[in-house]
Amino acid sequence: MTQRPGSTPLKVGTTGFVVLADDEGAVVAVELVYRPDDCLAVRLVLLGPDDIEVTWAFAWELLALGLVFPAGDGDITVRPAPGPIAGVEVALVSPSVARVWLPAENTADFVRRVRKRVGRDIGGIAPALDLELAAITSGA
Repeated sequence: MTQRPGSTPLKVGTTGFVVLADDEGAVVAVELVYRPDDCLAVRLVLLGPDDIEVTWAFAWELLALGLVFPAGDGDITVRPAPGPIAGVEVALVSPSVARVWLPAENTADFVRRVRKRVGRDIGGIAPALDLELAAITSGA
């Protein structure tokens, strides 16, 4: 499948701090990924040793809101994480609990870049959404 111009994913790499349910923590490489073919979501990818990746997908707007105030219910919540270095905390539940602290500056930069692209990308997925809706409503 040929990608249309500007349809490449947007990736921002940063360093995060992960705390698991037993309060063990570690510094990890993190990527925030936005894909035009899934323009309502963001992926938080934790990059581990031996090419192990752990990925959570959730609404990019949740990430944007969480920069300013606590947001989200259920499996993923995002909130500002004040401290010596401003951050944002993403709490993930499924099947266990993990909290990922990300630098606020990198996260805000990512959100700004996504906002510049999302309007164009939503228009690009509308035909695919129409086909899916037609298949659902026709009972196919």
